Amino acid sequence: MVNARLRKGRLIITMFIIVGVLFTADALRRALFLNTKPNIIVDNGIVKTYITGGIPEIPENPNDTDITNQQVIPDGYNELDISATQLVSGNLLYVDYEHPYVSLDMTPTVNLVYYRNQYYTLINEIEPVILNEEAATALNFMMADYYKSTGHSNFLVYGTTNTYTGKGSYCPQYFPESMTGNTIDLAVNVGASVLTYDGLDDEKWIVDNCHNYGYIVRYPPGKANITGSEFCPWHLRYVGKVHATIMKDLNLCFEEYIEFLSRYTFDRPLSYNLDGTLYNIYSVKSTGETTPAYVPASGNYVISGTNIDDFIVTSIKF
Repeated sequence: MVNARLRKGRLIITMFIIVGVLFTADALRRALFLNTKPNIIVDNGIVKTYITGGIPEIPENPNDTDITNQQVIPDGYNELDISATQLVSGNLLYVDYEHPYVSLDMTPTVNLVYYRNQYYTLINEIEPVILNEEAATALNFMMADYYKSTGHSNFLVYGTTNTYTGKGSYCPQYFPESMTGNTIDLAVNVGASVLTYDGLDDEKWIVDNCHNYGYIVRYPPGKANITGSEFCPWHLRYVGKVHATIMKDLNLCFEEYIEFLSRYTFDRPLSYNLDGTLYNIYSVKSTGETTPAYVPASGNYVISGTNIDDFIVTSIKF
């Protein structure tokens, strides 16, 4: 009888021990794996919430506590909504037969009949010769310096947005990007004759130096497998000085450059020092009707669409 009571007492004690162990294990499990206190880390201007373990409990008001991926605007920048129309506007538009020009660009234009300087001539001094104003100003500076360097003023602007390429043309091929208003087609005056510009002799100065004025030879030598066209020294494209200089330095044609820029983002921009000014250049992928982007609060930036699927922001870094 005594032995039976002892066995019963031991069984009760054992049960209490087991229950205590289970409660202790559960508490330890909760402490190790279900701790929902967030660690907040600021990473590249974005506040991220990291949970140390398990699934957090749903708060009473999620809007009060859910700060995962909230955007924090970096110091010195504003957030700008870029309109989809900007995708087809700017100096870096890529235009070919597969990517046609959409006439939404509001860039100011001028008529070279009235805007040109005395260091070059036009094929037609009566009909309008339209060029974007920024490109026209750069053209005037380039031709003035060409004259200072060579003593010649023998270039003739054969066309801009509307170049004749029919029988007897001095610019034998038409390019759809001419509609952007950022291209010039050149010929050379030689006495009483006009010749196709071949990029040689003293006139080679333009090929060698046009990047200093924001122009590129749109179809450079050795790139036909990429551009689809052989060397055309007579067809220049305005892209802006910093972009033209980078292309020159890296020996990139326009197609290569657009693809090259697509690798750079706001967090990891392309930084380039030109004439003592540091530029940050980065790509922003289009997200539809409006695309958010960070731009300098100082306003020292330019946005160009590519006519493909992204925007290129070029800003001055202070």
